[in-house]
Amino acid sequence: MGKKPKRVTLSPLEGPIANVDTDDLSTEALEQYRGIAKIDEAVGSPGFNRRLVQQGLLKQDDGRWTPTGFGLLLFGKEPRTAMPQAGLLGTIHFPEGNEEPRDFDGPQVLAPGLALQWLKDKLPNPIDRSGARRREAQEPLFGLAREGIVNALVHRDYGIDGAKCQLIVTPDTIVVKSPGAPVPPITLEQMRSFNAPMLSRNPVLHYVFAKMELAEERGLGLKSMRNDARRAHLPLPRYT
Repeated sequence: MGKKPKRVTLSPLEGPIANVDTDDLSTEALEQYRGIAKIDEAVGSPGFNRRLVQQGLLKQDDGRWTPTGFGLLLFGKEPRTAMPQAGLLGTIHFPEGNEEPRDFDGPQVLAPGLALQWLKDKLPNPIDRSGARRREAQEPLFGLAREGIVNALVHRDYGIDGAKCQLIVTPDTIVVKSPGAPVPPITLEQMRSFNAPMLSRNPVLHYVFAKMELAEERGLGLKSMRNDARRAHLPLPRYT
C-alpha cells in the first residue's frame, strides 16, 4: 500500500485554535460580513457555519464548530487573547509633543473602519471649496491610509509572533508597518515601482476583506494608490 499523501499546511492559522469556540466570535462582525457579502443564511445557522468551514474560517469535529486562526483573527471578539501578534496598534504624535495611543484589537474586519474614524476625529480636515462641490480636503489622504491599513492586515506574516501591525501618525507622515518581507517572488523594488504581481500571503484573509469591499483581488491596489496620490497632488506612498 502506498503512503497516504501528507496534507500541506501553508499557514498555522489554517488549523483550529485551542480553547476557542464560536462564542468567542463577534456577532456584530459576522452580521456585517453577512450583510455586505450578501449571504442568505443567518449567522450561527448550520448553513452559515458550513459556509465558514468551506472558507477556512471554521473547523467541524464531532459536531462541534471551532474557529480557525483565520476565523478568530477576522471575527474574534478579542483575537489577541489567543493570538498576541494580532491587532493594529495606533499612535498619533501631535505637533505640540503629546501622543495618543489606540489599540484596534477586536475583530480585524472592523479595524480599518475604526482606525479611519479615529484619524478623522483627531486630525484636522478643512473643507475644500476650490471645486464645484464642497468636500473634505483630507479625503484622498484618508483613502490612501485605509488602503495601507488593509494591505498591512491582509498581507503581514502572522508567523512572526512578536511583531504587530502599527499605524503611526506624525505632523508630516502616516506610516503603516506590516511585519514580514514581500511574498517571494515579489520584491521590494516591484512594490516601490507599484508594479508587483498579485500574490497573497493569506488568501483566506484577502478573500474575506474583498467580500467586505475592503480589498480587491485583481492586483490593482498598488496602481490605484499611485494614481489616487497623483490626482490629489500628494506624495507617492513609499515602501521600505
